[in-house]
Amino acid sequence: MGDPLRSEEVPLRDGRKVVLRPARMGDAESTLRNVNRVGREEIYIMMEEVPGIEVERAWLSAFDGIRNVLFVGVAGSEVIGAADCHGGTFPKDRHVGGIGIAIQDGWRGVGLGRRMMVRLLEWMRARGFSKAELAVFATNERAIRLYESLGFTREGIRRRHVRIRGEYVDEILMGLWLGPETTSAAP
Repeated sequence: MGDPLRSEEVPLRDGRKVVLRPARMGDAESTLRNVNRVGREEIYIMMEEVPGIEVERAWLSAFDGIRNVLFVGVAGSEVIGAADCHGGTFPKDRHVGGIGIAIQDGWRGVGLGRRMMVRLLEWMRARGFSKAELAVFATNERAIRLYESLGFTREGIRRRHVRIRGEYVDEILMGLWLGPETTSAAP
């Protein structure tokens, strides 16, 4: 395996190859194009547009590789996918990392999402996180299948939480326990 922050060329199921590596500040224009392309589709991620390069640079500056990380998939010189983890900020949730992923059309369904998720989980384990969490629109069945195949389970549903193209859609909350087995203190 090696260092989770390594740069690595990975083969996809369709024969194409992508470099999977941590993001750099120099990626800002390309990560901005990636998120805006996925966002304009309206059906995969919460945001529809990052308003400009300064906002993107500010977002990128938060990734320190210790508590927060952004991995990018790069084809040629263009970011075509991004997956991030933000560690909890309070003492009660510092063991939890929230995950987000955005992969452009034309790069889905060929194994890139799985590669990116596996790398994020590898990084989280190496950094001592005990739990991974994410939220996914109920209409994104392919992503739900991927997450479940990686061991994520459904922990809750926020009914009619998002509005996509005029329709109310549930948001599914999913989690994966990475840490030692324990019992919950809940009644």
